[in-house]
Amino acid sequence: MSFYTTPNFAALGSLNVPAFLPVPPLINIIAEWSALIPLVIHLASYRHTHQLAGQVALLGRVSIGIFPKLGVLTGISKLIESGPEFLDTASTLSKSGSQVWDIKWGSRFLSANGAASNILAEWILERGGHVSRIPEGISSTILARAGTHVTESTVLRLPSPQTKAESTTSVNELRKLKTTGTTISGPSFRRYQTFHIMHFSKIEPIVSWRSRLDGYLQSPVYEALAFIFKLGIVIVLCLFGIYGTSATLLVGAVSQLVSRTITVQRPSGFLENNEVHDACMLVATHQNASTWYLFVGDRGILDSLLNKTMIQIPPQKFAAWWFKQAHRIQLLAMTFAASQKGWDGVSLLILLVVSLIRKLRLKNSLLARMYCEANGIAIKQQSFEFSGRSCMLGAIQKVGGGASWAWMDDILVSCERRDVWAQGLSSADGGLSTFEEQMGNLSAFDRGWVLVNKQLSENASGIIMNAVNGLGTGRV
Repeated sequence: MSFYTTPNFAALGSLNVPAFLPVPPLINIIAEWSALIPLVIHLASYRHTHQLAGQVALLGRVSIGIFPKLGVLTGISKLIESGPEFLDTASTLSKSGSQVWDIKWGSRFLSANGAASNILAEWILERGGHVSRIPEGISSTILARAGTHVTESTVLRLPSPQTKAESTTSVNELRKLKTTGTTISGPSFRRYQTFHIMHFSKIEPIVSWRSRLDGYLQSPVYEALAFIFKLGIVIVLCLFGIYGTSATLLVGAVSQLVSRTITVQRPSGFLENNEVHDACMLVATHQNASTWYLFVGDRGILDSLLNKTMIQIPPQKFAAWWFKQAHRIQLLAMTFAASQKGWDGVSLLILLVVSLIRKLRLKNSLLARMYCEANGIAIKQQSFEFSGRSCMLGAIQKVGGGASWAWMDDILVSCERRDVWAQGLSSADGGLSTFEEQMGNLSAFDRGWVLVNKQLSENASGIIMNAVNGLGTGRV
């Protein structure tokens, strides 16, 4: 048939050397295609170091698959050699969760474990519910005080759960201002902000079936039996002349054994609170983000996750040396299988599929769950949507209870009207006179801005505070 070469070149590969045991015929297109797929799709991306750092931080050990992506082994070598420097660099290569603002202390810093916090946040949001819209209605009293300085785009806000009657009142207020000859600007661009609250608390550690299964798969007996089984497969593959796949499998098997010798330690004081209060930390990609994460709850958990290193890896020269060599051998074996084609390429593709299936055992969501169960961490989440950034930041400040507003300087630039707005949100009854006096120094437009955003922040802070309290007591 035209599908096959004659006599059996496709099955024998490019070398066309008969093996110890005969191999069945092979269709040409399968031989060519199968050889290319692993070399094209099974390559580590630039974000692999980020994923590696997060997985090791949560799992507390280095775990390697039976057929790691090309480049993974050299990444592990760098992790062992560089240690803290590697983790510092890897944690910044994230798509979210790089910047952290400590609301209580007023500081800003890069997340020390951006990869681990990303994995946890993604897992929590997978279990999350709907996003609630923060109400935006303005009271008639504030409208009257703001007068000509409230823009139509500020008041014409119709989110749920605001009622139709409330929105009609706002529209009527605007119509009254219009009939008196007041100039009101048209609707301006509004950028909604997605706001996720994540509450962390300590519970008793849980020994689940996942932990038991993982413990069994990491036992020395299972590892020894698995290595003997893989070694037997390597010998059989060599008898059929499938040398590239056998070398790849052997490198993976030995690397799994070497990974068991890597010592990964938790630092002293891990998950312990060195303060007398809980934490309130805002996390986002950067200061101009549209998605924000508020991490609240036990400070020991959040400080270890966002501000301190989660793992320590002592220097281990042999392991670092082996993974460098293993990367080179794997590169040669994969390129040999791609050029040899035949059953070598097909076998490498089968090995790739088996490896991908086995990786499901340690996918990110399971890593996050196992980390929380092993360390006794409970996480609950609720999401909101704000119509703007200023009212969101004011609500966060009131919820966090910090004395300093400096943490938001690079998000909402410090200016006179922001200072007056902050004074109004911070003032008790006795400080209202100072607030009113400062209001007199503002322009008419800025006074309207302060009044509207002050009420929106106060309304939102009450909603968020109830949500935080509900998350902490398990009512939400």
